[in-house]
Amino acid sequence: MAPPIIHILGLGSIGTFIAHSLRSLPARPPVTLLLHRPGLYDQFLAREGKLRVQIGESGPSTEQNGFEVELLEKGQDSAHQQSTDPIKCLVVTVKASSTIAALQSIQHRLNHQSTVCLLQNGLGQIEQLNDQLFPNPLTRPTYISGIMRLGVYLRSPFDAVLAGLTGSVTVGTVPGNNSNSMSTRYLLDQLTESPILQCAESPWADLFQAQLLKLSANCVINPLTAVLNVRNGALLDNLEVLPLQRQLLQEVSRVFQRLPALRDRPDAQQQFAFPSLEASLISVIQQTASNSSSMREDLRKGRATEIEFINGWVVQQGEALGVGCSANRMLRQLIRAKSNSAGTEK
Repeated sequence: MAPPIIHILGLGSIGTFIAHSLRSLPARPPVTLLLHRPGLYDQFLAREGKLRVQIGESGPSTEQNGFEVELLEKGQDSAHQQSTDPIKCLVVTVKASSTIAALQSIQHRLNHQSTVCLLQNGLGQIEQLNDQLFPNPLTRPTYISGIMRLGVYLRSPFDAVLAGLTGSVTVGTVPGNNSNSMSTRYLLDQLTESPILQCAESPWADLFQAQLLKLSANCVINPLTAVLNVRNGALLDNLEVLPLQRQLLQEVSRVFQRLPALRDRPDAQQQFAFPSLEASLISVIQQTASNSSSMREDLRKGRATEIEFINGWVVQQGEALGVGCSANRMLRQLIRAKSNSAGTEK
């Protein structure tokens, strides 16, 4: 029996790197790239269907080929025939804010035998997918969620640069009705087999805690650097912003410690206490001091932000748990306002 095709939705830096890594495996699993823009489709054909990854600015580079490609066009007048074949394995690397729109065109090709791996920032995408696209628990796909700790950027479309070999990926299966499906095990095995991905499988409870820890730092770094238009390290140099940072983290701490999934985990209660979150935040800012956050870059380039899946998720959880989140709510509104001024948010 032929192995399932792995479809990649989102060919930015992460999607390009994932697709290249999968085709670098000894068994070279079949990979199909799903593109939404005709211009990108034409560029891919002009490159003779090759993806390139370079290690560092001046390091070695390798090309991979053998990819299939589909152009997902809207409407009945598409010049390309749209496939209706079921999708067994799907890796999603589009921005969280684009998830619903990106999956709508292939919704009919996903079912209870499908596995959808979400490699994105923030939280709340799965709840949104279930609410808007897959409301029936018996027919919805299995979800894999992941955390990317990789420094990858695009030099040009389909040409990615991996900043170094110290990064990693952690993935885990989200509990659900179909979480032991064959497609799930196959996709997990392919991701964890790649040496360059440094991908490890984690139990869901541990992965969720790791996602929350990353989210706590993003709730401070992303919106504040975007509003102030500064690099990450500037947050440690500006004493005027320190009280707001602390208020944001205090709210995050109160919400996280009350989450039902963590109430019976003493390690989580300690990990998400305010002093622990503050120490973690300072460490992250120091390690990424020269970086420009993704939210700052989104605003600068006129793109929609992921604020609803970062601070917005904390506000939503706070409302459900009876925890006030005035600072996170204020920053969410500021980012929305700044985005609307630039015409980026829908």
